[in-house]
Amino acid sequence: MLLNGIRVLDLSRLLPGAYCTQLLQAQGAQVTKIEPPAGDPIRALPGGEAYFAALHRGKQLLTLDLRSEAGRQALRRRMVDADVLVEGFRPGVMERMELSYQALAAINPALVYCAVTGYGSNGSMARRAGHDLNYLARSGALSLMPLRDGAPAIPGLQVADLAGGLQGAFLVAAALATRLQTGRGCRVEVSMTELMRSWTVLPRAAWGAGVPGLPLTGELPCYHVYSVPDGFLTVAALEPDFWAEFCRVIGREDLMPRQFDGDAVAAVQAVLGSATRAEWTTRFADRDVCVEPSLTLEESEAG
Repeated sequence: MLLNGIRVLDLSRLLPGAYCTQLLQAQGAQVTKIEPPAGDPIRALPGGEAYFAALHRGKQLLTLDLRSEAGRQALRRRMVDADVLVEGFRPGVMERMELSYQALAAINPALVYCAVTGYGSNGSMARRAGHDLNYLARSGALSLMPLRDGAPAIPGLQVADLAGGLQGAFLVAAALATRLQTGRGCRVEVSMTELMRSWTVLPRAAWGAGVPGLPLTGELPCYHVYSVPDGFLTVAALEPDFWAEFCRVIGREDLMPRQFDGDAVAAVQAVLGSATRAEWTTRFADRDVCVEPSLTLEESEAG
């Protein structure tokens, strides 16, 4: 594994940092999850123990009270041979505990320190409380969601949290690669709001150019979720060749010129609604189209 022998200390709570260290663990790192005496706050959520187990399975668990000098001293002792530390506190918290990057790097100059933040460590928003939905809202990403009852729909996954964890793992891996050359660690930081803002690059480019963006929230017949008698079928035939083949399979070659015509959604729905997911999956199985059934979590576990 790429990160065999790398020792990671995870001070984070809830999802972003936990996902970050889970990704590092998947590449061979040895992760120690450090909890406060009251436990990770995720445990207190409905279903929280299952969430905790899913995120921290295989990690070593350790309880330290970083509000006490004894707990901080115990962490400092572990810094001597640690390679990576991941934390998700608001900016200033680690400094107040005298556990800043500078303080810990004085103990271990090779340490890679990753701070996963909501709004970055500088600026007027830095110390503001927030969670996934707030970061989506501040970044402009939430405004791109389809409306439900007149308001932007909340995604069913914590997009900013998961993206922040992924970005954190990427930055840690990059810092470790640099350490091979320099022998020294560094501090890396994730702002989940800025990261989500970067994910709006295409619609933002269209907005900046004063042109309509490509609507990908169900307005187009070639990129839509269609209902069938036993569930839903997803069509994502953005390229003309895929759309043309899709139209041939459903017997509606007349719709080929209407790939981006929203009024054609109803015509496609009328055809697809006549058969089940399994029937359409069989018909599309050996055809070069972008069509798949929408599976439940239980169904997806079965492959």
